[in-house]
Amino acid sequence: MSKREQILAAALSLFIENGFEKTPTSAISKAAGVATGTLFHHFKTKEDLINALYLEVKLALLENLASKTTPSLDLKGGTEANLKTQIQALWFNMIDWVLQNPQEFRFMAQFGESAHIANSTREKIEEAFAGSKALFSRGVEEGLFYDLPLDLLLSLTTSHIFASCNYFLLQAEQWQDSDIQRKVFASFWSLLAKVK
Repeated sequence: MSKREQILAAALSLFIENGFEKTPTSAISKAAGVATGTLFHHFKTKEDLINALYLEVKLALLENLASKTTPSLDLKGGTEANLKTQIQALWFNMIDWVLQNPQEFRFMAQFGESAHIANSTREKIEEAFAGSKALFSRGVEEGLFYDLPLDLLLSLTTSHIFASCNYFLLQAEQWQDSDIQRKVFASFWSLLAKVK
């Protein structure tokens, strides 16, 4: 593990445990086993550090989702079943990733709305997740999903995913029950799809 990776790993644990304000850089460098000067060599400020960490966690999630879903997302035409299959794959893989990376999920949940995350970092993440967002946009455009502003629709579905992830982190054995998986995904899908 590189010194940069050591710093990010230490910051991840300490930010979750103590919050951003109550985590001095000296504590991060000590937990990482590096000199404070080394920390500042990699990250000019603590704000740079949390932004780098947030971006890295989100991109790791995206990489995982991309590696386990349909290689090429067909965003033109297709059927509702095809769209549902693609979104279902994203949903299942998100929860699998969270169960394998609980600290990273807690960090995302804790700092997702933080003022410490710069707009430039948020823009990079939005750009990286454009393909996933396009699936939801397509559902609205084709009249399959409720005609709501896309940011509201994404906010509703994100809340459902986060609540599901929190539950399955506490009740991991429930995630092994395919009937529960099916029912929870059905409740997620019902947030999106119009009743026919």
